[in-house]
Formats: sequence, structure tokens, C-alpha cells
Amino acid sequence: MPDALLRPVLIAIIFVALLIAERLWSARAAVRGRRWRLNLGLGIGNFALALALSALFPLAAAHWAAGTGVGLLHLIELPAAPALLLTVVLLDLAVYWQHRMMHAVPLLWSLHRLHHRDTAMDVTTGVRFHPGEIALSGLWKSGIVLLLGASPAAVLLFETLLTAASLWEHANLRLPSRLDRRLRHLLVTPAMHLVHHGRDGGDMQFNFGFSTSLWDHMFGSYRETPNATALGAE
Repeated sequence: MPDALLRPVLIAIIFVALLIAERLWSARAAVRGRRWRLNLGLGIGNFALALALSALFPLAAAHWAAGTGVGLLHLIELPAAPALLLTVVLLDLAVYWQHRMMHAVPLLWSLHRLHHRDTAMDVTTGVRFHPGEIALSGLWKSGIVLLLGASPAAVLLFETLLTAASLWEHANLRLPSRLDRRLRHLLVTPAMHLVHHGRDGGDMQFNFGFSTSLWDHMFGSYRETPNATALGAE
């Protein structure tokens, strides 16, 4: 299979698998109808936009850095595997702070608010973003890629993991409570991210992580249980 098709196929498989899992192990009553049509419409458009922009922004930046030797990883000359792992970790940290900025800066919040206006939460919420946010995210990640001198392979891996994590953490899934507690030491679970979508009680200022919960624990933005009972920003 051509590399250009691998990421969309993997994401489609994960999306369908989570849809099936939501029917089998749902945590809340399903809410579909109009919100599904809106979310999926945005999701399809945004994924196409992200694929197009990845060639212009983060991936192009990675190819340019590889060709010119720009970036910190070219200075310290790590072996390929540690460099790939470090790139994924640092890009995830960058996206954590991007998410925090989306809540803290009014202009950015005006874009990110579309994601939070969903009054239910399931796997389709994981693709409900403003196209402007997608474009700005691409620019932000491109700057980090150039700073690091990240390889194209590491960027592609990170982008795939980031999309998969967004689908997973927004899924309407019920995990056994003991498993959920253990996973939260390292990973973001659906119940953990549900806190972030609470409407009241300051919940939206907690649990910003995408792939790993480490950043929330490290930077004091972790909240175990929600204060709010309703979802969605006003």
C-alpha cells in the first residue's frame, strides 16, 4: 500500500473500531442525529485539510530540516530510534501547550470553542474542530519540527498517533474503574478527558493532554473527577 494511503486507512480502521466499541461498551446514552452530521462533516473536511497541510507545513518542514541539517537533533546526532521517540514525546508536549493556549488566548478560544460546543461526547467529537484551528496547529507544529530537526518518519508517526488519540479519548467508552485508574498514570482515558469537556466548575481548565497524561500531572492541570454534570461550552 502506498505510504500516502497508509495513514488515512489506519485512521479509518480505528474510527470504525471505536464506533463498534461504543455500541458494545458505552458509558453514556448515544446522541446522534444532527450533531453526528455536523461532526462528521467537519471531520471529513478537516482530515482532508490536515492531509493537504501536512505536505505544506510539518512534513515539508521535516523534509527541509533533513536536507539542510537544521535542528537540535542534527546537532546531538542521536541514533534513529531514540531520535524518533524523543521527537514524538516533544511534539506531544508542544501540542499539550498548544491546547492550553487555545483556552487561554481569546482569539484562539474563538476557534477552539467549536470543539467544546458539542453537548455530547463520542468518537465524532474527536474530529470536530474549526478548520482555522487545524491550520494554526499545522504552523505551530512546523515550528517545533524545525527547532528539533525532526525526521519525516517521526512526523508521520506523531500525526497518526495524535489523530488516533483524539478519537480514543473522546470515545463514549466505559472502562473498568480499576483499569481506568491505572491507565491514567501514563495515558489519557475517555473518562479522564470527559472532565475537560464539563460545562461548569472550571473543568475545561484541566486535563489538556492528548496521548499521555504525564503533562497534566507534571504541570498541575490534572483533575480526577468532573465538577460539572453537563457537557459543552455555552
